[in-house]
Formats: sequence, C-alpha cells, structure tokens
Amino acid sequence: MSKISKVLWDVDTQNDLILKGGEFAVPKAYLMVNKFEQAIKHFEKLEIPIMGVLDAHISRESVPGTRDEKLPLHCIKGTVGQQKIKQTQGDILYVSDHQYTPETLAAVEKEVLKGKRIYFEKQQQCQSSNPNIRPLFESLGVKEVYFIGLLTNVCIRFADKFFKSMGIKTYLVAGAVKGNDFPDQTEQSVIAEMLREGTEFYNIS
Repeated sequence: MSKISKVLWDVDTQNDLILKGGEFAVPKAYLMVNKFEQAIKHFEKLEIPIMGVLDAHISRESVPGTRDEKLPLHCIKGTVGQQKIKQTQGDILYVSDHQYTPETLAAVEKEVLKGKRIYFEKQQQCQSSNPNIRPLFESLGVKEVYFIGLLTNVCIRFADKFFKSMGIKTYLVAGAVKGNDFPDQTEQSVIAEMLREGTEFYNIS
C-alpha cells in the first residue's frame, strides 16, 4: 500500500544556478523564480510532499569526455551560492549522498510523513549518485513525480529516466521547468523524447 502516491520534485533551484551573477547561472532562469514559488504553493495546498535534489559539490564538477568536462566551479557545499533560492526554501531536511542505514532511512521517512521537505544532495548531474532516493521512494510507494526546476534537458531528464526505471509516472509542471539549448541537444528535443515515453505536462493554473 502506498504511503505517499505523489511528490513534487524540485531540481537544482539554487542561487548559483538561477540568480543573476551566479557562478553557473542558466540564461534567464532568474525570470522564473515566481513560477517555482507558485508551483510549490500549489502542491502544498494539495498536501503533496515537496522533495527534490540539489548540487552539494565539494570540488569542481566534471563529466570527462563530454561538453561538461570543464564546468565552472559552482554550488560548493556551505556557500551562499549552494543555497536554495528564497522562493523554494522551507522546512528542509537534507539527505547527504552517502549510504544511509535502514534505521536512518526510516527516520527520514517519518519526517516526510510529518510534512518536512526532503532534499537529496548530489555530486553529479544524475541523481542516482545519491543512493538514498530509491529505497525511500520504494518504501513510500511513490507512483507519480511532478518536476520543477532545471535543466529540463540535463538533470531533470536524468531524474526522469531514473523514476521511469522505477515504474513511476512523471510530469513536467508547465512554466516551471527551464532548459538550455546546446549544439548537440535542445530542450525541446528532450521534452519530445520524454513525452514519447509517457511524461505529461501538468498545469497549475
């Protein structure tokens, strides 16, 4: 039996990635801060849990052999740039990316059921780098995930594949996801792939 069937999944809404002057600011992402806040308030009103992931780097992020081999230094754990933007802050429990014991995960689950927001720290673009997401979601019995944040065609897409591998239905909250076009990949091309695989848009207005 599912303890929690739906989750809003907030991806990387952090100062360094969104605010003007951020160390790795996504073009025009600062224009969306109110959309992110609106989405969170919408799901809170529906009493749907707020969870997500955030970068918590301890060194420069690098994906060897790809366009992301030499990324700017960003979202270093403990810095202002690593913090979430004020529009997506709240009563948050941060789950680090080392393997938690079953007893510790049970304690995290209790916090979820009490309404605390849970955010998982990650060192890489793919959220599977945090080994605590899968067992917690399996224990909770999550069936649907609703995405906000960025980048649609990078971290959200990785998260989308991750959840689909678990049999979880995924949604993009319309107007509350942001991508960035690259020479070898555009946001719209990735969204098209996601939709073909069963992802749907969800409108909050």
